[in-house]
Amino acid sequence: LRLVEELLDVSRIVAGKLRLQDKWVDLAPVVAAALELVKAPAEAKSLRIATDVAAAIPLFRGDPARLQQVVANLLTNSIKLTPDGGQVGVKLDRVDGTARITVTDTGRGIDPQFLPRIFDRFAQEDGSHTRSHGGLGLGLSIARHIVELHGGTIQAESPGRDLGATFTATLPLRDAVDAPPPDVSGVSDKAEVGVHAVPDAQRLAAVRVLVVDDDDVREDIADLLAREGAEVTTRASVEAGLAAVETFRPDVILCDIAMPGEDGYSFVRRLRALDGARGGDTPAVAFTALAGEREREQCLAAGFQAHLAKPATRDAVLGAVQSVLEPHPPGLPPVSSPPLLKMTVPG
Repeated sequence: LRLVEELLDVSRIVAGKLRLQDKWVDLAPVVAAALELVKAPAEAKSLRIATDVAAAIPLFRGDPARLQQVVANLLTNSIKLTPDGGQVGVKLDRVDGTARITVTDTGRGIDPQFLPRIFDRFAQEDGSHTRSHGGLGLGLSIARHIVELHGGTIQAESPGRDLGATFTATLPLRDAVDAPPPDVSGVSDKAEVGVHAVPDAQRLAAVRVLVVDDDDVREDIADLLAREGAEVTTRASVEAGLAAVETFRPDVILCDIAMPGEDGYSFVRRLRALDGARGGDTPAVAFTALAGEREREQCLAAGFQAHLAKPATRDAVLGAVQSVLEPHPPGLPPVSSPPLLKMTVPG
């Protein structure tokens, strides 16, 4: 899946269609989430990962999921090329008017002749059929493009073979704001983080939410929403969910896609076939493990207002619900076309 997503990203880059979200981002939890993504392969090689994250880095204007992808790609590259028992380090600090993310390793290093091509697409220092490392040579190229889209720069340095390497991504803080970091307590470590959120204990007070999912995760989501003040009911099938729409009258719906019998696409199509008085225009979020760009577009085309990939952070779930509610708070008639929201996590 990761290789397929990399190919799709390259296709979007070549076509000039790689889109970025525009949000205030706290870079510290972005780095933390990327570290969690690479935890398993690092542990498999008994690597020590050293972290050094400076406090009070200003909020940065950008795409938190794509910035997480940059850090994860750099870490993945270093982990892949570092021998068992080695060390990988990641540092986040502020240098003058920039935020700097540095990834270092004690790996095999980079040949000086290959260094100028390290960020080229499909570039691999060892291109033989007997090489010990997989991949397509796309991760670093994608990272460079994302950093440049944010107005930053990225560079690689290495003293030579078997002497390790250092990758540095520098992001301009010209649009940054000095503000306290968001509350990230209780946030899952395996999905999008870093979006600046209001640390309000009752962000969904008086909001009625219907969760339709055949998996037990629906109860976890219900608990999360209830702690934020929402009134929540859950259903495990399309038929039961549609019945709840008319009896419970939710303000927003979170619906899984892959379910036995009828799927989430069927649910939202049948929902939109109802008239407004029966809840047919209730905003709905597709909450699914089908996280690719194609699935996101299918969800929006089917009638969902947002696509949220599993697993998701607490703030991502709450943000998705709040975003589709913004045009029509509880107690007011819903609008017919809430704004589309992209909230996917890169593979």
